[in-house]
Parts: sequence; C-alpha cells; structure tokens
Amino acid sequence: MNTGIFSSPRGEVIEHVTDYQFKVREEPVLTQSGIVVPNRRAIIREDNDCVIGEVGSNYKILPHSAALDPILDRLAKKKVKTFKRVAMVDNGSKMFANIYFPDQEISLPTVGSHKDTCWPGISIINSLDGTLKYSLEATIYRLACTNGMRVPTTIAKYKTTHSKNKSFDELVDEILERVSDADRFTVINKWAGRALDSDKMASLAEKVVKTKGSLFPARYLPQVREEIETEAKNGLTTVWGLYNAFNSVLEHNLIRGKGKLERARMLDENLFKTFDKVFKS
Repeated sequence: MNTGIFSSPRGEVIEHVTDYQFKVREEPVLTQSGIVVPNRRAIIREDNDCVIGEVGSNYKILPHSAALDPILDRLAKKKVKTFKRVAMVDNGSKMFANIYFPDQEISLPTVGSHKDTCWPGISIINSLDGTLKYSLEATIYRLACTNGMRVPTTIAKYKTTHSKNKSFDELVDEILERVSDADRFTVINKWAGRALDSDKMASLAEKVVKTKGSLFPARYLPQVREEIETEAKNGLTTVWGLYNAFNSVLEHNLIRGKGKLERARMLDENLFKTFDKVFKS
C-alpha cells in the first residue's frame, strides 16, 4: 500500500492526546483498476475517514480504548489513584500510554541536601496497523526535568500479538504484583545512596557507553555530560543521578524523536541492564 494515502507523515508523534477512543472500520484493499487484493484489509478511522494501516485477514484489531480503558477501570476498582498521559503516532495507528500512581511515591536515600522521588506505574503499547505487539509493562517514573517530563524504567513486561481475547483483570493483577518488584527497587536505592563527584560521573559515563552489550549511542555523550552538570547543580551526584542523566537524554532525543518510540523503550531497558553490570556490588 502506498504510504501517500496516510493523512500524516509516518512516525509523527502527537503528544498529550486523550482522544484515543475513536472507532475504526475495515474495508477491502483495491488495486487502481478495482481488483480486490486477497487476504488484505485497510483499517480506517471512522472520525476522519483516514486509512491508518493495512493488515492481513488473520489480524485481530484491538482498539486503543479496549487496550487501555479496562486497565483504568480495574485500577479504579482497586482504588488506585492514577495519572495518565497518552501519545499516539501515525494518525493514531500506534498508542503509547503511561499511567503512574502519585499516591505511591517512593523516596530514595538522601545524598547531601537533595531528595529524589519516584512513582510506580504502568505503560501500555498498542497498534491498530499490525506494526507493534500489545504490551503491558510495570514501570518506575522519575521527574526528569522541570517541564514535567517523566522517565520510565521497565520492571516487568507482558507482550502478545493480537490473536485472541485478553483477560485484562488477570493481566493487571499480575503486573501490579510486579510494580513493587523488590529486586529492582533495591538496586535503585543502592544507586541513589552511592555518591560520586561530577568528574567521576563524567568518566563513568564513557565507561557505560563502552561496556560490552551497551546500545546507548556514543554520539549522545556530549548531551549526557550536559545532563551530568545539571544533576550536579541539583546535588544529585550519585550513580542514580548518572543513570537519570542518560535516561533524560533518551527521553529528549530518542523518545520524542519521530518514529523512535519503540526503539527508545528498548534502549531504556538496555541502559538499566548496562548500569547494573557496571555498578554491581
């Protein structure tokens, strides 16, 4: 299918979107002469008649509302206070939703005069065009900068193709059990309590990038050094501060960049594993 039929550039990110509950319909895919392409269907938004994807005949569409709303309902029944942020890509064909729990704030060890906090939460990924699997993740969010940007770190993940109905109650219960994953929070607490001076942070930043298995792009090291200076001014000269310097660069350069949301999530998980390898006590 020619991507010219799509109403917005592929990879364009629309942020802070709450109108994810649009309906879609399926129509046959036709050649220019009107011949039906076998086993292919076009996915069309009903609110604007835009084609947002082309899928095979066996693909089961999971609307964004069906992927997200049952989770929000389940959390409401559990009386969990939530804050959500939804971003959609490619005219709504892909959805990236972040939910965190503001009442379950986690205070990290204090180094000097600085106090840092995190919030557990859930991240949901869904697509209507077959390009992404449905994904439900338990995450940790931390305020990355003064404009309210929050950096997620994955704790546990559930991922599946659109092939059968999902039991959202069971999925959410399973993920919530992992939200307070003891091992990961123990690691983060150790990082937050391990002081470094700014020069040491800068030298260790290069070591992190060069560590075997690290996927962090070396070309972003100058931005990491700038973030280290910011962390140092805020009094957060710790391993945790260094980790968040890296994570903030990922958020600004690779999550907010066009078409890079999925790769950025993979890099985020790889970053945690790399730090765990470098700073394992």
